[in-house]
Amino acid sequence: MVWSSVPPEEVPAELLAEPPPPPRKRTLARKMADYERHLLRWGSHAEAAARTGVTTRTSRRWREDPEFARRCGSVLAMYRDAIKMEACWRAETPEYKPVWHRGRQIGHLRRMNTTLLLRLLDLLPRDGK
Repeated sequence: MVWSSVPPEEVPAELLAEPPPPPRKRTLARKMADYERHLLRWGSHAEAAARTGVTTRTSRRWREDPEFARRCGSVLAMYRDAIKMEACWRAETPEYKPVWHRGRQIGHLRRMNTTLLLRLLDLLPRDGK
């Protein structure tokens, strides 16, 4: 049976009494695309498998395919780049905290995330020495 845009009063009653068709099963390609999307969002193979609805063993078997493994690697590289950019932004951008006295704001404190900044500096390549 095909559903259309016919007004309900023009459709025979026996057709309206029929239940709608069952939902279609997700294809393997759709599951793999969902896996990649979740991998980009969470950065973990176990989390991506759980959110896709497959076991980690299945996801490992999928990653034996060189093309899928390459796509997963590029997705993880994009995830790492996004994390690095967020960490750099947090290290460079100060956090302002207002200072109040007797119900009035009298100033603010500027706090930099120096620990994160120092860790990012450790990742930079050293000079010739």
